[in-house]
Amino acid sequence: MAHKPYAPIPMVPGPVTLHPAVLTAMTRDYGSGQIEPDYLKLYAETGRNLAQLMGTQSDMVLMTGEGMLALWAALKSCLVPGDRVLSVGTGVFGDGIGDMAAAIGCEVLKVSLPYNETIDDLTGIEDAIRSFKPKMLTAVHCETPSGTLNPLADLGALKQTCGVPLFYVDAVASVGGAPVQADAWHADLVLGGSQKCLSAPPSMSFLSVSPAAWEVVEAVGYQGYDAIAPFRTVQQDGRCPYTPYWHGTAALNAGALAILNEKGGMQGCFDRHREVAERCRAGLAKLGIDLWTAEGAVNSPTVTAAIVPEGFTWPEWRQGLRERGLIVSGSFGPMAGKVFRLGHMGTQATEALVDAALDVIESVMQD
Repeated sequence: MAHKPYAPIPMVPGPVTLHPAVLTAMTRDYGSGQIEPDYLKLYAETGRNLAQLMGTQSDMVLMTGEGMLALWAALKSCLVPGDRVLSVGTGVFGDGIGDMAAAIGCEVLKVSLPYNETIDDLTGIEDAIRSFKPKMLTAVHCETPSGTLNPLADLGALKQTCGVPLFYVDAVASVGGAPVQADAWHADLVLGGSQKCLSAPPSMSFLSVSPAAWEVVEAVGYQGYDAIAPFRTVQQDGRCPYTPYWHGTAALNAGALAILNEKGGMQGCFDRHREVAERCRAGLAKLGIDLWTAEGAVNSPTVTAAIVPEGFTWPEWRQGLRERGLIVSGSFGPMAGKVFRLGHMGTQATEALVDAALDVIESVMQD
């Protein structure tokens, strides 16, 4: 039986429509990941493929749980109460990471920008780093609620210049859809999830861990389900710290391979995302719909955030689109009720899907 998507025009920014290779991987029967050597081979292969997407030579950790698990795991494995964390926020998730660090007892300083902007002038951030002297600097690559993509190369260079021990990057909504360069950014912990550009279910999270980060992990000694320390020796131990999700790992690997084997390889995939995003935004502009992002900010190639058209409430707008088969997302925080989002990531980054979405949007506006 052919697979049918859950909606005629699915355009939510994750979880996205599953890739056919992912569906195939999910329908196979597997043994016990705790006793079969084949699972460890798959774990290693998946890590290597994800490392390519992450732009890193660092170790990869694969965990059972959606992307938020990796965010918590990296914080709890590297921080203790009283540690200083400087969070750079250009949106809900950037500031939210600061809140997460505060929840585990850290002293947090937030450098927050308006949620429709992206990181540009680093003067204020540099001043904050030099005066606050954090153990960890945090940032988000793609802010999905805002539809923005933060340039991180200069921030990573600043981390290195100022001697910040750890740089933590949330790349959940960008890895596989935009270039991620963990090593070039001097990023010690780069976090990803299966349900966005990798077009897999929301079942797996992963992160790259630099040698410097491993030293901190060992010193902190955190133990718990979300601890990353036990994963360092998975291959030597011949087992994972808990029963691994073989189906989820296979699906994650299938999603990564689909990107690496795309025509043009990773760059071909990135080009597809960029071109589809540009097509989406040009179409919205033609219809008179404004983007949420400020002039000069960097739009994400994986998600577009636009302002709900005048004359519609968000519930009315959502329902009008849904009745015609188009499923989009609202947003959070100060954007709630004002912004709707189109997720052109992974399998959903196609011209045909964006064109169909734009046709529906036009029809609702004309009613």
